[in-house]
Amino acid sequence: MAGEPYRLVHYLRFATVFLVLLWIFVQFGGTGDGRNQYTSLFRKFRDQRVVFISDFLNHDINGPYNGDGLSDLCTSKKWTPGLLLTCDAVPGSMADVKNGILTCMRVAIEIGAEVILPDIMLRSTMDLSDITPHDSGPRRGVPLEHFFDRAYLLNTMDQFCPELKIHESRNDFFDDPNVLTPVPLNIYKVPGVEIAQNLPGSAGKLVLEGDKLGKQITDMINKKSPPNTRKYPLRVDLRPTPSYAMPSFADPPPLRKYFGRLLRVRPDLRALAAGMLFNLQKAFDLVIDPRQGIDVDSFVGVELRTQPDPLAFPPYTVQASDALSYILANNMSQVFLTEGATPEDASAFAERCRDFDVNVVTKENLVEGPDVLALSELSYDERFLVDYEVALHAGLFTGNAQSSFAWSVGLRREFAFGEPGAADSSHLNGTLRWHSPYSTLYGKGHVGDDFRRAIWP
Repeated sequence: MAGEPYRLVHYLRFATVFLVLLWIFVQFGGTGDGRNQYTSLFRKFRDQRVVFISDFLNHDINGPYNGDGLSDLCTSKKWTPGLLLTCDAVPGSMADVKNGILTCMRVAIEIGAEVILPDIMLRSTMDLSDITPHDSGPRRGVPLEHFFDRAYLLNTMDQFCPELKIHESRNDFFDDPNVLTPVPLNIYKVPGVEIAQNLPGSAGKLVLEGDKLGKQITDMINKKSPPNTRKYPLRVDLRPTPSYAMPSFADPPPLRKYFGRLLRVRPDLRALAAGMLFNLQKAFDLVIDPRQGIDVDSFVGVELRTQPDPLAFPPYTVQASDALSYILANNMSQVFLTEGATPEDASAFAERCRDFDVNVVTKENLVEGPDVLALSELSYDERFLVDYEVALHAGLFTGNAQSSFAWSVGLRREFAFGEPGAADSSHLNGTLRWHSPYSTLYGKGHVGDDFRRAIWP
């Protein structure tokens, strides 16, 4: 009898070793179908929410990052050690900020300079339409990682564009007085730069020939600071940092498709979005697998913009009518409503959809436990970052073409899932601005054309 406890402990040791070895084999051993079968079996015994969030964080809707286009761009440039580009803090929505930071990086690459990436200028918390509060003197903001994953950016750049040296801040040059008096750079005032003619209804200031911009800026710098007498480091200060100046649509497809993915939403917000998607799947018995792209019959993401904003969006009645027409035309019954609508309009839209047996949920309906507090502490634009991750995984998506967020979602989904469709798709009703099999934007004329031509989604 005394030996029984000993034998039990002995057996438990063997069982523990066996389970550890099995886990190691599942994670790192085996190949092909055999390994897949063991991995699938092992997944069934894990917490499904944890598995779902892990899958979400480890899989992108476009698949793995392809840096061939970025690598080709960087290797084609002439780089000047000691030439330093700084960029003014970028204001605006999450899409505006993202494109502004990417523009700063692209200008640095075009002129072969080192770079200090710009900060993010936060909008007023008292008036959402005021995106540049206290706008006097140099713009100050919060670091890039307030929105985006800095470690991912640096690792990806180090792999595909090691030529671009990215400095943490101007503190790297605290003992060098040369950086105190920069060469000012305003893209729109560079000699030779021409602005593309705007289409009716578009308000952008797009550079006409982006492939010439690098040489035009370099010629201007050389005139102000002749290379034969120049002392390094030489700082060039881009001010303001324009969000929609570069004609991204003219980039080679391998570059345009992936350049915007350098700025990935910060990990905690992506995890929050993943938890919401998991709860959405459970609540409505949907098929959502982050490893497998999207299921077009799952749910539709809808953006309504009626909160105060610098841009003039159509009235709620117009936006809501377009969205409801789209939902019904596609026989959808589950809706995820993003940020952007006032609480009153969000409630009115949900009530109207209910008349057609359509369920509308928001972020607040999809969080539980610690995520409730995490969501409540997010700013207006941080909440849009969560929406961005959720909307990318929607079966369908619709919004207004006046919205840079809607264009970012629509174009990213186009790159991942399908090409644009005919602009006169009659079954969708409303005034169509842009349409793909998976996303539709409404708007009159050419509204938002500056976004369409300049966004790296």
